[in-house]
Amino acid sequence: MILTILSAAATGLAALRLWRSAERRTRRVLRKARVIPIAELVEGQLACVVGRIAVDAEPIESLIARTKCVAFDTTTNVFDGIGFASPLRIEMTRRMVPFYVVDDTGRVRIDAPQVALSNRPIARSDRYVERVLVEGQKVRIVGSVILDPTFGDSADHHFRETGAVTATITGTAKFPLLADSEE
Repeated sequence: MILTILSAAATGLAALRLWRSAERRTRRVLRKARVIPIAELVEGQLACVVGRIAVDAEPIESLIARTKCVAFDTTTNVFDGIGFASPLRIEMTRRMVPFYVVDDTGRVRIDAPQVALSNRPIARSDRYVERVLVEGQKVRIVGSVILDPTFGDSADHHFRETGAVTATITGTAKFPLLADSEE
């Protein structure tokens, strides 16, 4: 009887830890955010856009899988070498290059020092987990919007009417850039 209760409690605790994991929390935030068409982005707002990735810069190579990508998130567990029971520390490496997300209404530039990914890992073991974003992948991204008017003859004062505006989604200390695969 006691063994059954302890077993149920351990299972419940494991399920709670999984539900509260960073990847699950990020995925819940992404799924709850209302998707905004790129043409309707507003300066200074937190926005969620869905579209396909198009490259803007030379792709980078992920650390473990050596996949050409626009962003990767690698988490490595460093063990002490004696018991291998629990890691001494957890190291995270996140890198990205600027890229575009394109939907039916336009495109937005994605530019931040790093991005928190919650999509399915492409490489996983007891020592590491690696996630990537690649060209052509359908992605959902949440971040802060910055609108910059493009200066030129047709866009002196009416950049909204002429569409001569460059939209960028970036991460801030308050609202980091979050991404998940839509496929």
